[in-house]
Order: sequence, then structure tokens, then C-alpha cells
Amino acid sequence: MEMISLYDYLGRAAGPDLGKQVASAAAKAGVKHEIRELNHRGWRGPVQLYPRAFLDLYFKNGLNEGTSGKQLLKG
Repeated sequence: MEMISLYDYLGRAAGPDLGKQVASAAAKAGVKHEIRELNHRGWRGPVQLYPRAFLDLYFKNGLNEGTSGKQLLKG
């Protein structure tokens, strides 16, 4: 199972609000996540990793509450 960060999935920083929304949806769905520590000029600290299949469902198939995936994927 491929585990990927929101940054890698979206191609940009997700921000704390979207990160919390995704984490909450993952918890409600019982989705296992992993944590990776990053240390580079853009970010230093833990990053949540989710299964790519879950992120596809969240952003493209409406697992996110009250927002369309197309709106969230706009850069």
C-alpha cells in the first residue's frame, strides 16, 4: 500500500485546516496512517502519511464533508 503525504498528493502545502479535516476523516473511516519526520528548508517536523487510495476517495469521491474535491484540488 502506497503511503503519501498531503503535500505529495496535492503538489502544495495543505495547511493546518485541511490537514485536520483529512486526519478526522481518516480516523472516522478507521484508516491507518503513518508519520514521517522531515527536516528540510520548507518544513521541519512530523508529516502524516495516508494510503493513496484513501486520499483519492477523500478528494475525488466526496468523503470530505461539505466541500467538493475539485475545490480542494485547485491550486
